[in-house]
Amino acid sequence: MGSKNKYKNGILPMVLINFSIGSVYCWTLFKEHVQDYTGFSDLTMAWGFSIAIFFLGMSAAFGGKIVEKNPTRSAWLTFIFFTSGWLITGLGIQIRNPWVMLLGFGFVQGIGLGLGYITPVKTMMIWLDNKKGFAAGLSIAAFGLAGVIANPIIEALLQRFQPYEVFYILAVVYGVALIAAARLLYRPAYTEDNPVIAGGVLRPAAVIFSRKFLLLWLVFFLNIASGLALISQEKQIYQYEGIREMGFIGSHHYLILVMITATANLAGRLIMASLQDKMRLKHTPYYVMSLGSLAVAIIAAVAEPSVVGAFVLVFVVQFMFGCGFACMPNILHQNWGMTFLSTVHGFILSAWAIAGLVGNQVSTFVMGHYNLRTLFTVLAVFYAVQFVALLIWIQVSAKDRHVDEVPADEVPVDEAPVNKVAATAA
Repeated sequence: MGSKNKYKNGILPMVLINFSIGSVYCWTLFKEHVQDYTGFSDLTMAWGFSIAIFFLGMSAAFGGKIVEKNPTRSAWLTFIFFTSGWLITGLGIQIRNPWVMLLGFGFVQGIGLGLGYITPVKTMMIWLDNKKGFAAGLSIAAFGLAGVIANPIIEALLQRFQPYEVFYILAVVYGVALIAAARLLYRPAYTEDNPVIAGGVLRPAAVIFSRKFLLLWLVFFLNIASGLALISQEKQIYQYEGIREMGFIGSHHYLILVMITATANLAGRLIMASLQDKMRLKHTPYYVMSLGSLAVAIIAAVAEPSVVGAFVLVFVVQFMFGCGFACMPNILHQNWGMTFLSTVHGFILSAWAIAGLVGNQVSTFVMGHYNLRTLFTVLAVFYAVQFVALLIWIQVSAKDRHVDEVPADEVPVDEAPVNKVAATAA
């Protein structure tokens, strides 16, 4: 492979992996075309995405050890599960069988999504050792950005081919990208750079049942569930009867607003993760996340419904939603070290799996039985609980800090002898 560097063996494979798996967010583009071809119900299509996100989180939770021991292997598994999922999805659409489609897009692809999501993060943080927050934010932002970039490409393909043919075509395209990523990805050898760890605590069962982890999981879960509850209803919020009389929202206006708020999500990931590098306590961005989200939710709940108010709420929540994802790896690093980062990161992402099922269901129920102000009030309550949980976590985390050595037989071994970023970084 020749000399290794952060661009060829870190950033490029990260981009290729996220370019592929980020296309899960393009499911909404397929919805109408698939339904026209197959006659599948709205419920079937909705479950396709929900199941995919659920298995993303769960496969990340249980796949962290694979990434820890050998990120190249997890990259190859990402290729196998992700491309197989798209091929099976295409087959399910072609034969008009919803169960085959759900198996492919939800279960099989979902496993590939989870493995692919966590595979580059630790590697990027090691390559960009002095900018760990930015490295994690860049990787996580690329996942969201990939869907935006793929949207016009997939839309053009859907205009020329049947939906199942598009799945077959993209399975090949993404397959090539993932093969290239698996061949290029390389994680430099490293030594643990954070002494605030304990070997016993880092055993999986001890981590997931510790107060510190469970409280952080709750904070993360509430941020994702609340964000998804709002984001999933964005169009319905702008078109709500109480604010529609302003005459501002047409289809083209809605698309513009959605593009702006989606950009806020990406900005939250990159900006807050970059600022995190300059902060001594890596959870500091979570103060901003919790208080900012709580403030706008309260204001929206007490104010008269308006397009401007709804847009500001969605914009801020999207920004903080991105912040929550991007800043998490560095928080985990400060509290549990780098050695087991992929394992702990995988466990925390199980919150995403559960929130993916809860968030949309909560907002759908509230909007169907009550009104817009009630939804904003529910969100304010969620964010208030999140802030209280964050304050408790900070106290628990401060008391829990201590130094211990990780047992030698539990330290993952890279291909090269353990030594801090031994490979040549460009």
